[in-house]
Amino acid sequence: MTDRRKKRLSTQRFHNIEEVCATFKDWFDIDIFAGIKENECRVVAMLFHRRHVYEHNGGEVDQKYLDNSGDSTVRLKQHIHETKQGVHDLLSSLLKMVRNIHCTFHELFPPIHGPIKAFEDKKARMEKYAKGSL
Repeated sequence: MTDRRKKRLSTQRFHNIEEVCATFKDWFDIDIFAGIKENECRVVAMLFHRRHVYEHNGGEVDQKYLDNSGDSTVRLKQHIHETKQGVHDLLSSLLKMVRNIHCTFHELFPPIHGPIKAFEDKKARMEKYAKGSL
C-alpha cells in the first residue's frame, strides 16, 4: 500500500460515509453498502452528516448540514434529535456495513489458522491455570 493510502487509512477521519465507501470500493473492491437498500444507504449518509451537527453545533442545524446532507425535513437553526428507533436502525445498518468489510477483507487476506489455534490454546491454558486445574 502506498504511503498516501496508509496515511489516509490510519490518520484521517471517516466522517463522510460516501467518501469512505468510495475509498473502500476503489482501493480494495469492498462495497460496504453491499446488500443494503438504497434508501437505507441514504439514511446512513444523512446520519453521518448529522454527527457534524451534534459534535460542532450542539444539535443546531447549520448551512453545511443542509448543503451536504440532502435533508429537506429540517431548517436552518432548528434543533434536531434522534429517536430510539432511529438509533436502533442506524446500529443495524452499521452492523451490516461492518460485516461487509469483515467478510470481504478475509477474501483479500485469508486468516492464518496456526496463530489463531495457538492463541485459543493459550487462552484455554490460562483459564485452566486460573481455575487451579494445572
